[in-house]
Amino acid sequence: MLFRKMLSPKFKMLAIPLIILAAASGSVGALLTATQQIANRAEMVTVGIGVYWDITCTQKIETIDWGTLNPGQNKTITIYVKNEGGAPITGSFNTTNWVPPLAANYISLMWDFGLTPVEPGRVRETHLTIMVARDIHDVTTFYFTIIVTGTQYIP
Repeated sequence: MLFRKMLSPKFKMLAIPLIILAAASGSVGALLTATQQIANRAEMVTVGIGVYWDITCTQKIETIDWGTLNPGQNKTITIYVKNEGGAPITGSFNTTNWVPPLAANYISLMWDFGLTPVEPGRVRETHLTIMVARDIHDVTTFYFTIIVTGTQYIP
């Protein structure tokens, strides 16, 4: 009622609908808004791994030639795995694309990379050992691909 007394008679018709609108919405403050813009920036952690013939990591391994192997023979080579990313990594590998596919039943590969993470920029000497089963047959030449994977270590 005090509100009506403050308005001139000319605005009384407008004041009543505004009061009803405010009451219907529950709060007059709901009609007001404010915004703020916040800029964002971040750097992504990179994961990278390289496999080399030398400890200085200048001779990247593209192909491994195991030479001539005999049934029951194991052969070990030394490689160097470098963490080329920005976070500690653990290493793993698998083999794929066996030609002939039968060779995968008689030939296996192991490595001694270990479970301890490698820090960025560091190099780990690792040994790959190929093992040929004594009972291998129908395989005279074989090919396969080694996939070495570096996975970000999160303690």
